[in-house]
Amino acid sequence: MKTQLFSATVLALALAGCSSDDDSPAPPSSVPIDEAQSLVLTLHSVGEDASVVFTLDNGAGLAVTGAKDYAITYLGYPGAYDTAFDMPWHTSDRFGCGQLVPECLGELTETEPGRYQFMPDTAPQLGDRVDQYKLLVQVFGALATNPPEVVSPPEPEA
Repeated sequence: MKTQLFSATVLALALAGCSSDDDSPAPPSSVPIDEAQSLVLTLHSVGEDASVVFTLDNGAGLAVTGAKDYAITYLGYPGAYDTAFDMPWHTSDRFGCGQLVPECLGELTETEPGRYQFMPDTAPQLGDRVDQYKLLVQVFGALATNPPEVVSPPEPEA
């Protein structure tokens, strides 16, 4: 009798412990841009058509979604040249939409959570003496902005 009671108690406890009714919510995989405390931008590619692909996360691995306020600046640098001044120069062309570019030049599309593709509405005008170019991509949220950093385009992804 004691063995049956003990077996029934163990079985009841085992069933209670294996409950499939887990009411705890799944952890989020993304955060809206205006709730992100930090923005980390990773530049993935720049196409021959000047399209730019990048990802945004919150520094803790969560994709940042809903970016709408951004600026993408193409910077052109000359090759070797002779000048009377010891001063480097560059040309630039800025696109985007929001506080730095109120007229909204180009289109930013979120292709999957936290992954964005930008397509300028016209080719960047950097001049005919440009030998190399770099990018400055800035995204603005209500609480955070990614740090401004001028970067060379990454090597094409395999």
